[in-house]
Amino acid sequence: MVDLLLERIAVVRRIAEVKTNAAGLALRPAREADLIRRLTARAAPALPPAALTRMWRELLATTTRLQTPFKVAVLDDPAQPHVTTLARDQFGTTTPLTLVETAHQGFRLIATGEAELLVVPAPTEDSYWWRRVTPTLIDSPLRVVSRLPFCPVDPETGEPGTGDLVPGALVLGGLLAEPSGADLTLVAIETDLDLSRARLRDLIAAGGVDLVSLVALQDLQPESAFFLAEVAGMGDAVLAGLGQAFAPLRERLLRLDVLGSYPRPLGGIADSSDGDA
Repeated sequence: MVDLLLERIAVVRRIAEVKTNAAGLALRPAREADLIRRLTARAAPALPPAALTRMWRELLATTTRLQTPFKVAVLDDPAQPHVTTLARDQFGTTTPLTLVETAHQGFRLIATGEAELLVVPAPTEDSYWWRRVTPTLIDSPLRVVSRLPFCPVDPETGEPGTGDLVPGALVLGGLLAEPSGADLTLVAIETDLDLSRARLRDLIAAGGVDLVSLVALQDLQPESAFFLAEVAGMGDAVLAGLGQAFAPLRERLLRLDVLGSYPRPLGGIADSSDGDA
């Protein structure tokens, strides 16, 4: 096995020499996701998906950094230590992680070339800072490129599960979105205050868009309603469907922006939000 790994590394080094003058990172989230899906399906049920995913992620991270070294900024929230753990699991033990106190600090590190990616907690109902960060993200070249963990595991049983079983994180970067065969798109939706979450769900469903999760971002003094919706599919097709969905109430729609498209994790994402808030 070690000999095979050394052969792979030798090949990667030769590729790196060829790509010396090529622009951009060697990271390919869609290609990696497709590979892990195929490998876990092939190994099941003998080898647990979580174990195989973690081993392969370490190998992918190492060989990717041999081609194009990269650094990762991680939002260091003491209340959400899982974010650093997920970043380490995704990008391997040798990838430099820089902890930042705010998402905007992470944006600055990327702008100055001190990091290429930023890992932040996935939005939840009480994520006030997400409402402040979203406009900055929309106006920047960064987009959501991955959702972590890619292979969610029930922390009590160790068995594969859906993404609501463990707190998640999102990876932001300037990577080109590619289809992986099963993808999600995160969309920012801002409406007037009178449009409830239940009505929003009905509109999205009527537009033929598969809503996967919906988070209402709270504000202490709201002047509008702000939602982050995860839907099945990729960018342009998603926007077309949502445009059709909101056609009957277009005057009540203040914002409709794609924040990024990325591979859907194994086991999917469960929408735990409910009510009409």
